[in-house]
Amino acid sequence: MVCTHSNSVRALSLSAFVFAAALAMVLSGCFLVQEAAESTVGAASEAAGEEVGQAIGAQVASAANLPTAGTAQWNQFMVSQAQVLFGYAFAANGMWPAEATYEEGEWVRYEFQTADGEDAGFQTMERAFLTTAEDGNEWWRVRAQQQQDTWVYEALINPDRGEVVRLRSRDPEGNVGEVPVTERTVYQSPQRLTEESIEGATVGTEELDTPAGTFSTREVEYTGGMGGGTVTWYLAEDVPGNVVRYRTQGNQGNAWISTLVEYGSDATTTLGSY
Repeated sequence: MVCTHSNSVRALSLSAFVFAAALAMVLSGCFLVQEAAESTVGAASEAAGEEVGQAIGAQVASAANLPTAGTAQWNQFMVSQAQVLFGYAFAANGMWPAEATYEEGEWVRYEFQTADGEDAGFQTMERAFLTTAEDGNEWWRVRAQQQQDTWVYEALINPDRGEVVRLRSRDPEGNVGEVPVTERTVYQSPQRLTEESIEGATVGTEELDTPAGTFSTREVEYTGGMGGGTVTWYLAEDVPGNVVRYRTQGNQGNAWISTLVEYGSDATTTLGSY
């Protein structure tokens, strides 16, 4: 099972794409374009540690900047957006707890906010394990709600090689497309924390009220990570993936919080991916 982090930008520039890819990798570790990221990791890591509470809004692109569907610019834009959205859906600060296995069809939806309750760039994020293909590859979906705009991605991941082998998407205008995946577009899982490490980092328990219900959770906290700062998880075994809430705080005090709002077991493809 994988663990599965201006008006002038009508045609997204290569430099913006490189920066988004690098910052997404630093914060999450899930998607990256290796060659583009290598030269900017240091600067992005520093920015992530200092401004983690603001980075999410800064890196999620607006649909107002969406290039024309079917063009190379659209493909590049959708890949860049996927790197950021998958990053926040699958990891926090480059780490993720070793989790219970998702069953096919299980999904979770989280609400994202800054620590002071302000808009974090998008409102909700859904992560779903869709199915296992005959060859053992796995279909996952990420769906993000950004005001009135909905971004949907379905990725086929080879869990043995750690690679995305297909990527399909639907933009807020309803355009569905097969996004080209090259050998440089790689799935890279975050640091997966062992159960022993989680036990050692457990600082207490908390009865947590969420829109999805009330859960008896254990609070797990780490200082540091790929972007610096502190990350805290609230874990409960009766939720797919075990994560009820997680909070990431940068070195300068900025933070964002992701809270479970809904979960279920009926997820299937919405893009005709299989």
